[in-house]
Amino acid sequence: MHDLMINELKNVLVAFICTWGLQLLTGITVRNPLTIVYFVIFWILGCCKDGERSNSVRAITAVVSLALAGLITLFIGREAVLGFDSGLFRLIGIVIIFTGLFLVFYSMIKLPALIKNVLSRDFTFLLNNRKATKKTVEGKVFELSDIMVVAISALICFLCYLPYFLYEYPGIMTADSLVQYEQIIGVTPWSNHHPVVHTLVISFFYRLGMAITGDINNSISFYTVAQMIFMSVCCGRVVLQVKKVIGNVAGPVLALAFFALVPFNAVFAVTLWKDVPFAGIVMLTGCVLSDLAAGGKIKIGDCLKLFVLFVLLSLFRSNGWYAFILCIPFILYFFRESFARLAITIAAAVIFVVMVKGPVMEGAGVTQPDFTESLSVPVQQVARVLVNDRKISDEDMKLITDVIDTTYIHELYAPDFADNIKELVRAGHPEVIENNKGTYLGLWLRLLTKYPLDYIRAWFDLVGGYVYTDFSYAVGDADGIMANGYGLVPTPLIGGKAVIKGKEILIKLGGFVPIYGMLWCAGAYTWLVIFSLIAVLGKGGNKRCAVIMILQAAMIATLLIAAPVIDFRYEYAVVMLMPLTVSICVIINREKTAKEL
Repeated sequence: MHDLMINELKNVLVAFICTWGLQLLTGITVRNPLTIVYFVIFWILGCCKDGERSNSVRAITAVVSLALAGLITLFIGREAVLGFDSGLFRLIGIVIIFTGLFLVFYSMIKLPALIKNVLSRDFTFLLNNRKATKKTVEGKVFELSDIMVVAISALICFLCYLPYFLYEYPGIMTADSLVQYEQIIGVTPWSNHHPVVHTLVISFFYRLGMAITGDINNSISFYTVAQMIFMSVCCGRVVLQVKKVIGNVAGPVLALAFFALVPFNAVFAVTLWKDVPFAGIVMLTGCVLSDLAAGGKIKIGDCLKLFVLFVLLSLFRSNGWYAFILCIPFILYFFRESFARLAITIAAAVIFVVMVKGPVMEGAGVTQPDFTESLSVPVQQVARVLVNDRKISDEDMKLITDVIDTTYIHELYAPDFADNIKELVRAGHPEVIENNKGTYLGLWLRLLTKYPLDYIRAWFDLVGGYVYTDFSYAVGDADGIMANGYGLVPTPLIGGKAVIKGKEILIKLGGFVPIYGMLWCAGAYTWLVIFSLIAVLGKGGNKRCAVIMILQAAMIATLLIAAPVIDFRYEYAVVMLMPLTVSICVIINREKTAKEL
């Protein structure tokens, strides 16, 4: 490997270890924004060239750094790792703190050079670094056909997901999954609360499995395998698109590594949630939009692809429908040279979806989600005002008590979970709100003007994790099949203590390793979307690519308005399209760098 590439990797590794040591020492979480700040600072220090120091000065600096790192680790570091249950993890933590602090102190030898550059506003050391490593990083584009890239990538992903499938056989089923299963076997009526289209897909593979095996657990596995194959192919398609966009080896390989090796992707691939195939649909939609952004006039075949994807986007998640509607003006604007064809395509998709959600589902006896389901944020905000015992006028209080019994509001209110209050509404008179929407909108607005801080705090506690990174929530820890009376039970095909412990460690690493931990954080992806959108709409770059980021931003917006809880899987579609989003930004950055050089 080229010396320049090795030097760049060394800078990244040193910055990472410095960040990890400081993160453990200060007790912040791996999702704290400060970890990014630490990493950037020490990476910049690593890029500084400081050849003026003699070997004796460097040796003295190393000795002083070792002494300081040892003293701080001895007196403070030991306390910092007491939170680890395992003695081995405590030892590892001590080593990381000591090594990180040593590198932090030793990096200070470059601080005068950095200050000099900052004061003189000379940042060419960063530009030169990019110039020096540019050819090394780019590499050579894959000499493979498009089909081979997709096929090989999909196969690698599937093989990486396979151990999780064998361990979680026949698949992971939570409460939501069982609700859909109850509809499939006829215990409960069909409902679109969990998209009925997804339930029908599960039903198809389940019945196919029953026809072949006659066993309910084996039949569930038919759907799980189908979902694994679908998601693997979608990952392969994104890898291909990254190859098309970025034009080097590193980009597609990194994208494939993200899809295949980050454990939550494997867990989601074998979990029966609507969020998983919906993410795949968004990935395919992003790839098609990326192709159209790079091409010329939109063809009839492109319109057919978009029609199918827009319909699926709208039917597999309710917020997918709203995100699609929000994106329509932007799609028409950015692809205005094909306005007529796109307008017809979008109109056809909207009409089709409206017909399916309306007359078709009504005729089939499929019930729609109740109005209360969309009120997670506003009912939580009003509940917060009540819980804080704020003064409310008699007229407004009567409007509230006409809907709910406020006797146990203090006990039921959970700041980070809206379902308790929604169930309180359902147990009361939700029809009163539905039949008097204007009146209750007025109530909500009046309380907003009186107690805006209560509203903001209620909103932040409920959905703030979609914009702020340092929120605590589990990711990828779903396991087995929830207890039920239908005979569905987890029957792992592989197991043992080593497998169980290995899976546990892989999942826990997302909460232990800084920078990597941001991959497990919904808020981090939100900011990547924001920065990407700014980059694309700035000077240079293909502005039509902004449609991809706008689609992601629209989905995030629906979560900020109506999500009942902070849940990583709700933003999973944004997560899985991120390798393509980042690749587009890399190209914009590369073009700007080329102009500067």
